[in-house]
Amino acid sequence: MTTFQDCSLGLSKESTYGTSVTPARFLEFTSETFDYAKNVVQGEGLRVGSRVNRSGRRVVTTSDAGGDFEMECLSKGMGLVWEQCMGTGTSTLVSASTYQQVFTLADTMPSATWQKGIPRYDGTVDPYTFTGGMVDSFELEFGNGEIAKLKATVDARDVTTATAYATPSYSSAANLFHFANGSLSTGTVTAPTTTTLASSVTSLGNVRSGNIKVAHNLGTSRYNYGAAGKKAKPATGRRDITGTLTVEYDSATFRDAVLNETAMSLVLTFSAGVLGVGNETLQVVLSEIKLDGKLPTTNGGDEVTVDLEYTALDNLTATQPMWVVTRTADTAL
Repeated sequence: MTTFQDCSLGLSKESTYGTSVTPARFLEFTSETFDYAKNVVQGEGLRVGSRVNRSGRRVVTTSDAGGDFEMECLSKGMGLVWEQCMGTGTSTLVSASTYQQVFTLADTMPSATWQKGIPRYDGTVDPYTFTGGMVDSFELEFGNGEIAKLKATVDARDVTTATAYATPSYSSAANLFHFANGSLSTGTVTAPTTTTLASSVTSLGNVRSGNIKVAHNLGTSRYNYGAAGKKAKPATGRRDITGTLTVEYDSATFRDAVLNETAMSLVLTFSAGVLGVGNETLQVVLSEIKLDGKLPTTNGGDEVTVDLEYTALDNLTATQPMWVVTRTADTAL
C-alpha cells in the first residue's frame, strides 16, 4: 500500500533545455520545495457598472518553477546530481571496478528534468514534472557529529502534471559520508586527476564543522517575446564560492590568516566502504580561500571556538578553483 512516505524525487539530464526526458535517477532526499510561480497581471480598464476587478481581464504573463531539495551524501547514485551542481563531470575506471568521477565548474550549466511524486490519501501518486531545471546554487554542509548534507536550489522553466509517473529505483549498497569518516587538510595541493585523488600536506584537526556554498548566479530573467511567457535558458554568471568553518582556538594559525590575508587551501575528504581499489570517497577541493573574519572572543570563560567566514578564489595558477571528486562503484555518472 502506498503511504505518504512513498514520495519521490528523480531527474535525468536534458539534451535540450526545457525538453522533457524521463527521470532515471532517483534520490534519497530528506526535503523538497519544488513549486510553480506565475506572474499574474490584472487589467485595470474602467467600465461602467464594474465595481471589482473583472475576471476576463486577468492574465498570466510569465511563469516559472523550481525549488530546493536536501539529501544526505551517499557513496553511490550521486554522479548526476554532482554534475548538475558543478556543471561538468567525467567518470573513469581506476581499476578493479573502482571508478573516479571528477566534477568541475562549467561555462554553460546543464539542465535536467526533475519529477516529484506526491501521494494522495487514497494511495494515488501524482507526478509533478519540472523541465529546464538548473542548479542555481548549492551547499555542502559538514556538521559536527552529522551526516554530510547536500542542499541545492533549482530554477526550472516549466511544470506539468500530464507527464507519466516514472517508477523510482535506487542504488543498492550505498554508504553514508559522515563526521566519523571525514577529514580536512590545507597547504600545498596536489590536484586530482581522472584517476588519482587530490591531496594536501597539513591536517586540520581543530575544525569542528563547516560548509561550502556555491552560487552560479544564473541569469533567470530571460523572458522574451515569442516564448509564450517562458524563459530562455539562463546564462551562468560569475560564481561566488564561500563558506564557514567553526574552529577550536588552539593556535594562532587562523587568527594570523585573518589579520594577514593569508591564502590557504581547503581539502575536505570523506572515506566510506572498501572498493576494489581504495575506498568510497567524496572529496571537495578549494584551491585557495581567504578568511573574512573573525577574531576570538572570551566566551564568558568557556572554551573558545571561532566561527570563521571565508571566500574561495581562483589561486591565479591553479587549473580549477574547485573540484568535487568521488570514488564509487558506479560505472557512469
